[in-house]
Amino acid sequence: MSRLIVLSNRVKTPDNQPMAGGLVVALQDILQGNSVIWMGWNGDITESCNDGTDNEFSSNKNKASVDNERLLADTSLTYMTTAFTSEQYRQFYCGFANSVLWLLLHERPELMNQAADDYQGYQEVNRLFAHKIKQVIEPDDVIWVHDYHFLSVAYHCRSLGITNRIGFFLHIPFAPLAFWQQLDQSAELIHHLAHYDVLGTQTEHDKANCLAVFQHYLNRRLLSNTPLAHVPKDILATKDSFISAYTPAVKELLIQLDIKPEHSLIVNAYPIGVNVTKIQQQVGHLWSPSLSADKSNNLKTPIKPAAQQIIAVDRIDYSKGLLKRFSAYRSFLQQYPSYQTQLQLKQIACPSRLDLPAYQHLYDTVKVAIAKANQQLATSMGKTDSFDPKTYKTNRAMTDWQAIDYSEKVLDHKALMMLFLQSDVGWVNSLKDGMNLVAKEYIAAQNPDDPGVLLLSRYAGAAEQMQDAVIIDPLQPASIIQGLRVALTMPLGERQLRYQKLLQGLQRDDLQAWQQRFLDDLYKDNGQQTQSLSPEQSELPESQ
Repeated sequence: MSRLIVLSNRVKTPDNQPMAGGLVVALQDILQGNSVIWMGWNGDITESCNDGTDNEFSSNKNKASVDNERLLADTSLTYMTTAFTSEQYRQFYCGFANSVLWLLLHERPELMNQAADDYQGYQEVNRLFAHKIKQVIEPDDVIWVHDYHFLSVAYHCRSLGITNRIGFFLHIPFAPLAFWQQLDQSAELIHHLAHYDVLGTQTEHDKANCLAVFQHYLNRRLLSNTPLAHVPKDILATKDSFISAYTPAVKELLIQLDIKPEHSLIVNAYPIGVNVTKIQQQVGHLWSPSLSADKSNNLKTPIKPAAQQIIAVDRIDYSKGLLKRFSAYRSFLQQYPSYQTQLQLKQIACPSRLDLPAYQHLYDTVKVAIAKANQQLATSMGKTDSFDPKTYKTNRAMTDWQAIDYSEKVLDHKALMMLFLQSDVGWVNSLKDGMNLVAKEYIAAQNPDDPGVLLLSRYAGAAEQMQDAVIIDPLQPASIIQGLRVALTMPLGERQLRYQKLLQGLQRDDLQAWQQRFLDDLYKDNGQQTQSLSPEQSELPESQ
């Protein structure tokens, strides 16, 4: 019986708290099948492993819980996790993965900071998980690897003799060739990526970038002279929806590898979705009596506050456009003073990667920017608020209104969806994003009779699919200000029409559809088995 082996950096086990990031949220909601093994890091850091070389993996097998309606009743889910040594955490996670690859793929190479041994540490962790897969894999198993932490896992699996089908899905953007050329290890990493059987991106633009990069670095290995790169229509150059303007097509490459003379690699875009049904069940009782078990309480909870509210939910990251959001929002309130005291931006921000100096600096800068914005707006109203640079807090003297209501509190999924429902505008201001599930969750949580408006950055992957949102360019303050004005003054009929079109797209391309599309390609011609290769066939010694 075929099992699905899933590898991701972090794993959401039943006994730990929800973690930031769309990857684990998505995976925990859709992993299903007769037998699934979910492998990854458990979040713990140790000084060293018992013997100084090998990580210990713990195994926890669970049957599908009754309250998870998306899992089949006969699904068994086995978690196989390990702690990282302090050196692995420093070199692999903080080092090459997040101080180099994350920034490179989000087109911020000026922030990259790579220590000499970071790349070696990255390869060692990729090799570690390949060895663990080797220990547990069976002939019919299929492997699904997730995100930038594991670009090289398939290569190490092949070097160990694993011929099972291996898929890779990138949850973040795939940068254009010009950025890859700024990294010394790019040629090797792209060669490693070629050892997967399926490579998935979030968007068609990311797919086009991927093919162009493959064309450059694997040119002599490609068994076809047909140009790979293609560029879909600019999503802002047409009023047509992206889907009608461009029809995605699977690209299958034939590549000459040292291990396999004719290797077939499927490259395609698989836009990740959300669990629309689950979200509507979480909030629907507030606007639909048919979805409420206690119909008598339907009207007791106000759906939206009297004043208008904007909601923004982000990790504190350079890719999210937080500082540009606060600056433009302050300018908006100064340009349209009638909104002062009548409009509030509720910013939920999750601190991220504070072990990295660049991220600690960004965290401090964000809090200062919020406090100063609140102080300036209060001053413009004749208030006497003062800013304390030591505590990052504004001391209110004359009013309870704050332009920006900032919170780092981690909300459970249902509470967050309730907050989406109660907000007039959902604001995604990303400077670069793989998809951005917040945009999709915001629409899924809306009341069909009185929906809010999605204000969406053109640089978020979701913009390819969600052209009925109010699209803005966060690099242009005037675009943000105009977009805010449009969103806050949009007539009910237009809000309803936009919502209906966006919801139809979410329902068609939901989380289940994403999984099914990818796995259909991954299980294609699954007749592979695990075998040992002769030494001359192996590109790396097993001991490395």
